[in-house]
Amino acid sequence: MKACVVNPSHHLDPHSFIKQGAAIFRCAQCGCIMADIGFDHGQYESHTYYTLKRKTLAAIDEEWGFRWRYILRRIAATGHPVSLLDVGAGNGYFVRVAAREFGLRASGLEISAEETRFARETVGVALINHDVAEHRQRYDVVTCFNVLEHVADPQAFLSALVARVQPGGLLVLTTPNPGCIHARVRGLEKWNMVDPPHHLNLFSRRALYDLLRARNLEVLRYETLSTYVNCVRRFDTEDLLLRRAVFQLLRWSQLGADHFIVARKPARIGSSPAEALRIAEVDEAIE
Repeated sequence: MKACVVNPSHHLDPHSFIKQGAAIFRCAQCGCIMADIGFDHGQYESHTYYTLKRKTLAAIDEEWGFRWRYILRRIAATGHPVSLLDVGAGNGYFVRVAAREFGLRASGLEISAEETRFARETVGVALINHDVAEHRQRYDVVTCFNVLEHVADPQAFLSALVARVQPGGLLVLTTPNPGCIHARVRGLEKWNMVDPPHHLNLFSRRALYDLLRARNLEVLRYETLSTYVNCVRRFDTEDLLLRRAVFQLLRWSQLGADHFIVARKPARIGSSPAEALRIAEVDEAIE
């Protein structure tokens, strides 16, 4: 049986189930959901991978623009960051928006050669094609969107992310939320995010907090995001009124599809979370 990837001393629920040929375990203490299967890099080199399906900037913006601008407004509300690294940058569109619309000195890392090529040729962004563990620069903000669920060793991966954050800087994460409305309605076994070998580990809010606090990070903001909301698109107005309304409803109820966490690295060794600069409440101004 697997050990919990959040804390090996935790006890796993003995009642596992099989999905797509992999045993699925859940930690009885932190709620982490784990597939007993290895990492498969080949899926990320397919030209049909979901981040590569839209082939024009207009189509990419229709799918991703709402999400990236919302997140970047949240990041901007923390102060005046200058440099940003997006880890697992996918098609590169977040890096493009961060640089061109928010004035950040933005870079991206991506292990997929196919996504790196697509970002360069279609999006006009030169991503760095290597792993975060090989990278040595530090940044005011390190972002990592819907990547943590794909990695076999989230402990080592998170440590590598934190190492790239400047003292006092931010780590910004999204990853699927097992408490979302889809998981609650469909049940864990039928929830589409339980999808080995695509997704290896899925984290409860508690599990994420345990991982971040073990690295001395202070969680400044937690909310949930559902920014795609495809079911309302055919009925939506030009200004995305329905999409925004459903997004806000799920965010307020914390039933959104993804966790969204902003955490701060201590400004100096030994600094306490109480000493860290906290985000001003700017919800009304942003929304």
